[in-house]
Amino acid sequence: MHGTDNKMSHQLEFELDRIFSSLGYGMYIVNLDRKITLWGRAAEGVLGWTENDALGKDCREFIGHQNDLGERLCDTQCPLRASMDENRTKFSGTVWAHKHDGTLLPVNVSCAPLFDEEGKMTGAVEILLDMTREKELDRMKEDLSSAIAYKLKSPLTSIRGFLELLIDEEAGAINDEQRDFLGIIQKNTGELLELVTDFLDLDRLKSSRSVLHWEQVRLDDIIQEAIDTHIPEAREKGLRIHSDIEASPPILGDPELLKKMVFHLLGNAVQYTIEGEIRVTHRVEGRNVMLAVSDTGIGIPEDELDRIGRRFFRASNASIIGKSGSGLGIAITREIIDRHGGVLTIKSSPGKGSTFTVTFSLSKGSNLKDAGVRSGTEG
Repeated sequence: MHGTDNKMSHQLEFELDRIFSSLGYGMYIVNLDRKITLWGRAAEGVLGWTENDALGKDCREFIGHQNDLGERLCDTQCPLRASMDENRTKFSGTVWAHKHDGTLLPVNVSCAPLFDEEGKMTGAVEILLDMTREKELDRMKEDLSSAIAYKLKSPLTSIRGFLELLIDEEAGAINDEQRDFLGIIQKNTGELLELVTDFLDLDRLKSSRSVLHWEQVRLDDIIQEAIDTHIPEAREKGLRIHSDIEASPPILGDPELLKKMVFHLLGNAVQYTIEGEIRVTHRVEGRNVMLAVSDTGIGIPEDELDRIGRRFFRASNASIIGKSGSGLGIAITREIIDRHGGVLTIKSSPGKGSTFTVTFSLSKGSNLKDAGVRSGTEG
């Protein structure tokens, strides 16, 4: 009977492999130690590793998933491990996998735990799909969007300038109704110009030709300036801004980009908080400086956290605030942080709020004795 069960099990595995192969999906199964126990034919077609290469090996040794930033996921965010630990299916979206020829391949990954007939967990299965064509289409769309944005900026700037002349009655008197109409046009033109500018900023940051203007920068001064700038908007919404800012030694960076980063983080917190407070914390931790911006806003769904920072992405609940957005602010922020060798972490809970934490290394030779604390509540 045991032999019959094994034969049926192997037949089922063969049929599953055949089905996934016909759909173009790679499939492999691991045990609790993430050692590969089944390697589908389509997995060989996608990644190039043969069954002999894979069976009995730890998937971390040769597949080695990583994210778009090149960070290895196997030890901290492994979807196979997570599916077993959480006892549920995990959809990791598009990550990168190492092929047999040494190149990296974009793959869409889904993982689920497996159980024996007694309900005991035996391992997990990973289903992966080659996303090369989709990535290429994304790149082509980005290139087209960049070209359109460049073409739009000059006429939009011109339109805004002439609107200001009309509103200031430089071309003749206007009545109240005309002023209202021109005000609406000016507002919408400003929003469109801001979108185009953000897009071009992100495009430049991602370009290998972009040059950063490095100098010693006091992050605590930039943070205080950002707080002072956002206090009127926060007050208008009935929000309070609490600050706990430790005077810190300088970091090496581009002052304009770091200012843009801080302003985006604080502006994002004010925009997505309907009531409650925003808390800004800045301190020195060893040889690092840390900035955390916390809010009591609408939060971000857990399954969307890894997509925050992608171009044009907005959380599914963003419409709650009743205000449109480009989805580029955090994308620009993340790119600035990456270019400065920093780390961005995001923690969030829908309906409770979010915390965005940025960590940078101090410049060599920075004086850690440069201390002091600025704290307060505004709004």
